[in-house]
Amino acid sequence: MTTDRKSPTVSTSRTNVQVLAWCGANALITTVHHVYGAVIYGTPGRYHAVLAAALLLALDVAAYAWARRPAGDDAVARVAWWIHWSVSLAGFVLSFGLFEGLYTHVLSPLLRGGYVTPGQPFDLFFEATGVLHVLPAAVTALLLVRLLRERGQAVTA
Repeated sequence: MTTDRKSPTVSTSRTNVQVLAWCGANALITTVHHVYGAVIYGTPGRYHAVLAAALLLALDVAAYAWARRPAGDDAVARVAWWIHWSVSLAGFVLSFGLFEGLYTHVLSPLLRGGYVTPGQPFDLFFEATGVLHVLPAAVTALLLVRLLRERGQAVTA
């Protein structure tokens, strides 16, 4: 097997697409969660998360598409692939998954003794969609580890 980006392995390409799909799922959850929260709590500042999710997903898709281009510099393709991998990790695993989902909607309520926040009534759908960020983030994290392993195998083969 060569180190050429066009032939690392079929599973690497499939895994990259799975990463993008799970990042897309997290972007969708983020959109539903923050638009719903903005409407029910009258906090339009929550809409910024929708824009952030859309921009991150667009960057992620564009970087992966650039990395898969059949013609061009291999160094540029490697940088594009690492941008794809890093955006998936930083944006969708760490920011939306660990911070927004796990910290904000799981750990923080446990630490303060419940979901009651001053000035904000409890809403089950809002909290559930907040917690739901954790699932696609966890799957994405596992897929990113798989990508690193597959990439290492392709380079050493």
